[in-house]
Amino acid sequence: MKFIDKLFGKKKAENPSLKLKIDEIPQFISEESEKEFNELKPFILNKYKEINSSIGAIPEVIDSLLTAEVVESANKRVEKVGDANKDNLVNNLRSIIEKVVTPEDTSLQSAFEFCIITKSTLKTVLENTHKSQLYIKAIYPEESQKIISALSSLEDRVDELLVPLRNKKARMDSFDKFSEEISNYNKMKKHIHESQTKVGQFESRIASMKKDILDAKNRLNELENSREFERAKQLEDEVSNLKEQLSDVDHNIQRLFSPMSKVFSRMEKQDKSEICVLSPEHRQILEKITHDPASALEHDLDSFFAEVKPRIENGSLGLKDQMCEKALQQVEKLHNSKDLASLREKRKEYSLQLESAMNELNSLSVYRDKEQLVKQISRDEHMLKTLEEDLDMEKKHLDSLTAECQLLRSGLSKEIKGLFEKDIEIEY
Repeated sequence: MKFIDKLFGKKKAENPSLKLKIDEIPQFISEESEKEFNELKPFILNKYKEINSSIGAIPEVIDSLLTAEVVESANKRVEKVGDANKDNLVNNLRSIIEKVVTPEDTSLQSAFEFCIITKSTLKTVLENTHKSQLYIKAIYPEESQKIISALSSLEDRVDELLVPLRNKKARMDSFDKFSEEISNYNKMKKHIHESQTKVGQFESRIASMKKDILDAKNRLNELENSREFERAKQLEDEVSNLKEQLSDVDHNIQRLFSPMSKVFSRMEKQDKSEICVLSPEHRQILEKITHDPASALEHDLDSFFAEVKPRIENGSLGLKDQMCEKALQQVEKLHNSKDLASLREKRKEYSLQLESAMNELNSLSVYRDKEQLVKQISRDEHMLKTLEEDLDMEKKHLDSLTAECQLLRSGLSKEIKGLFEKDIEIEY
């Protein structure tokens, strides 16, 4: 028992403090484990000898049983049944000899597995021979005692080996568990390093993106203060004014034709119903007057009005007298008035000026450049927001990993002292 106490029971005297780097611990555990187990090897070898001695006694027990004489007081019927149970006992005892073989090596795992298998074999034998033992005890009492003694001896030797092995295996499992925790810590450090790298990458990209946005805004500011941009704004104002003037001219043209709307409507209906078919040129003029009066000024309207006037006068359009009179007055006004000609010239002049201003405006790249810069800034600001959100999430993840790692460190520092009963300080 002193040997067992030395291995498992008694605490050692105080040991000097020891500092180990985290990467040195697996090797330290391996060496300590090997050292402790080496102390157990002689004990295992000794127990193997004792177990083999117990197994070696079984053949003698079998021979004794096979040659034994029935006690004189035995009942004939019991004697007959006892012979059959003798064979069962012998077969089961022989199975022990076949199955219970001590390992060639003295490894902890082999010894532990051997004990478990042997215990299971003995249990099976006892279950298979329970009734047979009762009969044998009645007719071969001495041999029954020898069997019980042999099996008990074997089981005791196995238990004597199993108890310290189980304790040692539990300790080895603690070593393995601690090694696994060290591995988890190293994985955690790797994850922290990866997260720190990601944070650095996000911060670098954010700084670069902010610089790009600032540069783009500066270029936009320079662009908006440039002479070309000022000229573009002037041209925009000029285009807007010309469009407004053209709109006023078109409105005035439409106002001149409006009193004739009834006439033109009747002419269009009669043309479609082929009551009074217009020439292709006059049909085109009529369509433009109806839908876009300003564009009708591009045509020769004299011949058109020359056709309109007699149709009003002869009543073929079906207009009332008062309407006919007003329509004829308006035809005369359109035919002889200088207003229409003036509006035509103004429209032509404004259109040419508008075309010139638009051509010059389109030739300037400043607006396209501004549009591209505005789009770039908008796109970059959206990307910046996404990157800042990703950075925030990664920082929270890093904080969580760091806190978890700190807890793991604290646990490892406490556990290693209890595991080896030494004042061991881990250097991380």
